[in-house]
Amino acid sequence: MSNFKIQRACKYCVGGVPTCEHCGGTSVNQFYDIVPPTNVFHSYEIMEALDATEHNALSDAQKEGVLTILSCGMVDMNVGKVGRTRLLNWFGAGSTTVVNLTALLE
Repeated sequence: MSNFKIQRACKYCVGGVPTCEHCGGTSVNQFYDIVPPTNVFHSYEIMEALDATEHNALSDAQKEGVLTILSCGMVDMNVGKVGRTRLLNWFGAGSTTVVNLTALLE
C-alpha cells in the first residue's frame, strides 16, 4: 500500500511560479507522509485480489459479507482480524483468491 500525502495549494505563488521558493513551482506544499499500518489495505486492493468465479460460487450470505468488508474502505488483513479471517475461510486454502490475498501480505 502506498503512503498518503497531505498537501495544500501554495499560498505564496498561487499558480505555479517556477521560481517559488516555497513549492518549487509545483503549486503545492506537502506537509506529511502518512504511512498506513502494516497489512491494512484499501478495499480496491482486496477487490482486485478476488477471483470472480470463486466469488460467484459463494453463498448469498458470504457475498454479502464480502460486500460489507469491502464497504469499510480499508481492510485489516492482520492475523486474527475479521477481514482476514472471514475472507480466507470463505474462499478456502489453495483458492486463487487466497493465493492473491497472501501475495498482498508479502
